[in-house]
Amino acid sequence: MENTPLSVLFSGNIRLYIQLFQSLTVIITAAFILTQTAITRVLFNLEESIKKQVLLGLFFGLISMIGTYLGVYTDGAIANVRDIGAITGGLYGGPVVGIIAGIIGGTHRASLGGFTANSCALATILNGLGAGLLYKMKHRQHFSPLAGFFVGVIGESFHMILVLLIAKPYEQAYTLVSHVSGPMILVNSVGVMLFLLLIQVALKEKELVSALTAETVLKITEKTLPILSKGLTPETADTTAKIILKHTNLDAVGLTDTEKILAFRGAGEDHHRALGEFKTESTGRAIKTGEIILMRDKYDISCINKNCPLESGVVVPMKTREGEIFGVLKLYRKQLDAITPLDLEIAKGLSTILATQIQLNKIEEEKKLRIISQLKALQAHINPHFLFNSLNTINFVVRTDPDKGRILIQKLSYILRETIYRSSNLVELIDEIRLVKSYLEIEKERFGNRLEYEISVEDKLYDFKVPSFILQPIVENCVKHGFSLEKNSIKVAISAYSKMNRVFLEVEDTGKGMDKETIKKLYSLSENGSIGVKNVYDRLKNLYDKDFSFKVRSSVNKGTKINIILPTEGVKEWLLEQLSLMTKSPQEKN
Repeated sequence: MENTPLSVLFSGNIRLYIQLFQSLTVIITAAFILTQTAITRVLFNLEESIKKQVLLGLFFGLISMIGTYLGVYTDGAIANVRDIGAITGGLYGGPVVGIIAGIIGGTHRASLGGFTANSCALATILNGLGAGLLYKMKHRQHFSPLAGFFVGVIGESFHMILVLLIAKPYEQAYTLVSHVSGPMILVNSVGVMLFLLLIQVALKEKELVSALTAETVLKITEKTLPILSKGLTPETADTTAKIILKHTNLDAVGLTDTEKILAFRGAGEDHHRALGEFKTESTGRAIKTGEIILMRDKYDISCINKNCPLESGVVVPMKTREGEIFGVLKLYRKQLDAITPLDLEIAKGLSTILATQIQLNKIEEEKKLRIISQLKALQAHINPHFLFNSLNTINFVVRTDPDKGRILIQKLSYILRETIYRSSNLVELIDEIRLVKSYLEIEKERFGNRLEYEISVEDKLYDFKVPSFILQPIVENCVKHGFSLEKNSIKVAISAYSKMNRVFLEVEDTGKGMDKETIKKLYSLSENGSIGVKNVYDRLKNLYDKDFSFKVRSSVNKGTKINIILPTEGVKEWLLEQLSLMTKSPQEKN
């Protein structure tokens, strides 16, 4: 029978096919085992960088070397599966990975000698580079296993051609190629296909882990959000641990601060007790180093109780945005080395979410305290000049009109009582208007016809909740700073109306007005220590965040208009509830 080029290319004895497929089985098995190790998982999950490419090049270079060691000596050369590493490396990681893997595999082959050493070494290097260039041409998209098979066929055929072109003597090279080309082309191509399939499965497993992690973390987050809004306490930590245990198949869950166990639920809770000292060295080590501690056995856990049923676990530090550690999350299993990649990802995700929730609570607590302190500061700020002038005015009126004097005393008493004892951060608009009106009537008695005022409020807004002392300090500012040599009389107009799901509060006067520099100073403490307008603005900002408007318009000798716009839904209910609890007196709480 005549030997055609095709028959020569794919000829070869059955034993060589079997031996090379056995070698391939060893390589694929070894690769599968390697992809299940922590270090390889970390390698494949690294962000794209030169470091990752170099490490991948070394990994696939090692696969190439193993492919040579598992080769079969025949006809003065080595029939092998070396090109699997170089080609797969290039197709998966690009030119850098392919060339590094090719150089490692090729150099190792050259060091072994033989009449095909140089041609085989060069073929492996060029195959790695060529596969990498194909990856680049495909715009860094991964090849399918079937595409990898055909690239393997082309690459290994190229390998055979190089042997024929470079190896001497030609007759020996021709004999070798006629014997090994079929088995090497088929087995290396199948090897590339299987290797890419293995990587594809690993990547899909990663995606599945990510999806399951996200689903689990979101479920737990939804349940713990209202709980951790109260901060990290033994009670909230215990409830959180129960929720985590319920929504996972873990055997035990623990939460700590930096000094003690806050909560522990599940196996081992008989000695890992809340408010007790740490029972494991791993917890202290995680707090000290700030690193995730993976515990594979009892020795890693190092529990002081010898009968502790926990065999493996993971400890993840919880950190503030500044990197300060304030506690740890601990997940455990009763089986040896049983913490899965899913467990690890859930631990990382949960620690981040829990830390964020606790930090948000801390920020909200600080915000509430600021609101309360601002209200207290305003309540403590009784203008002594107003008080002195009011008493003088009342003293004069009492002599000439005792009944009117009695009414003024009642109004001043009402102002002082509201200023000192008002405890609510929010009041109905009618109460704020009543306070403003009492203030203006006292001042009008003092200034007479030089002061006029007008109040216009939509009936439906009288029970609308507004921040305490939102209008009175502004009106006081109008009267206090409105008069001048040019402005011997002023009028103050207060109005409240609703439009397009917004409530508009306006205070306008016809006083001396302000220039732009003076308007800027309204938002800071002025030289005479006035805090009214700044306090109003700061409290609005803390209560409504960005959902409000505060604008000051003024012209010298023409007057000033302050416009406040609030959402009709008012302040968020949860903030109202917390503020109410924080401003109650001890008697009220009891």
